[in-house]
Amino acid sequence: ATDAPDLSMVDLPGITRVPVKGSDQSEDVEKLTRDMTLHYVKDPRTIVLAVLPANQDMSVSDALQISRSVDPQGMRSIGVITKIDIMDQGTDASKMLRGE
Repeated sequence: ATDAPDLSMVDLPGITRVPVKGSDQSEDVEKLTRDMTLHYVKDPRTIVLAVLPANQDMSVSDALQISRSVDPQGMRSIGVITKIDIMDQGTDASKMLRGE
């Protein structure tokens, strides 16, 4: 629409912890990827889509930790839960979906 605001989408990488041997990744690749992510998500005009796979423990999610650090009230963050279809048998995503 001609009267809608311009939007840009930036797809950021996950936080890389260990540099790949034989690549051009520096030893401080974790700091570099974290700093790059924070550069974008600190901007108060940014809407953060924190992508969380349902088959992993939410408490160790970099996306959730970074989102909460820059947006503690959750006013500009949206959680996106993926891979519900491959959760372990007998597990339940209902608490995650309710934000508990």
